[in-house]
Amino acid sequence: DIKSYIKQERYKIKKDISDFTKLPEKIYEDMNPVFVVSTGRVGSELLVKLMKKTKIGSIYHEPYPRMFLGSKIAYEMGPENMSAKKIAFLNARYFLLKTAYLHDKRFIETNNRTTFFMDAIAEIFPKAKFIHIIRHPGGFVRSGLRRNYYIGNENDDGRLTPRMGNPISTNWEGMKQIEKISWLWNETNSFIEQKKNSIQKERILTMFSTELFTNPNTFQLVCEFLECEALSTKHIENIIKKPINKQKQGQVGKWKTWSENDISLLKKWTPLGREYGFWSDSK
Repeated sequence: DIKSYIKQERYKIKKDISDFTKLPEKIYEDMNPVFVVSTGRVGSELLVKLMKKTKIGSIYHEPYPRMFLGSKIAYEMGPENMSAKKIAFLNARYFLLKTAYLHDKRFIETNNRTTFFMDAIAEIFPKAKFIHIIRHPGGFVRSGLRRNYYIGNENDDGRLTPRMGNPISTNWEGMKQIEKISWLWNETNSFIEQKKNSIQKERILTMFSTELFTNPNTFQLVCEFLECEALSTKHIENIIKKPINKQKQGQVGKWKTWSENDISLLKKWTPLGREYGFWSDSK
C-alpha cells in the first residue's frame, strides 16, 4: 500500500491509529506534555541539555513559531477568552505535539513564551505538567538592562506592558527602565502563581534557578517529578559546571553593587521577591 508506506515514512508512526479524524481528542487525552513556565533567562537551556541526556522525549527550547507577540496577547486576553487562547496555542504547537504523539515520545518545551498560555494548556491536556523556575529578580533585571529591554530590544513588541485598566498603565511611559523590568519580573511570576492555584499540586514543580545551576539533586527532583530515569550525580555535575548561554560581563554591575536608589526601586517593584525569600528586610 503506497499511501500507507508514505504515511509511515513521513511520520514514523508508532501509534496504531485507525481513524485520524479523532486524533486531536486522542492527543489531548493521552499526552502528558511538560512546559517550563518562567520569566525567561532562568537556565532553561541548561535544563534542556540535562533532559536530553535522559532521552525523555522530544525536547524543544524555542521552537517556531516563537510566539513573542502571541504571548503578550494571551496575557492581555485574560481568563474570559479561554477559547481564543486554546485556538492560538494549538495553531502554534499542534503539529509538533502531533509529531511527538505519533512518534510515541513525550513533548517537552522550555520556551517561556508558553507561560501565558498556562491555563489554556492545563485545560487542553489534563495530564500536562509544569515546571516553574524562579530567578532572583536582581539577576533578571540586570540581564534585562544589559539586553535593553523596553528601550530598543528587537523583541519589545512582544514584551508585557500593563493591561488597560491597570493603574500602572497611566504612569508607564514615565517609569524608569529598571522599574519596568522589575515590574515584568513580578507580573510574570504573579501570573504563574495565580494559575498554579487552579491546577492540581501534583502537576507542578517549583524550583529556583540557582539550585538548578549548583545542586545536582535539583535535576534529580525534576526526573522524579517527570517519572524518568535520573542521571548520576557525577554526570549532572559535569554538565552544570559548564555555563550555558552565559551573558558576557557588561557595563551593568551585579544588583548588590547598584546605588541605594536603584536597589530601592528593584525591591519596590518586586514585592513577590519577599515572599520567595529574596528580600529579608522590612523596607
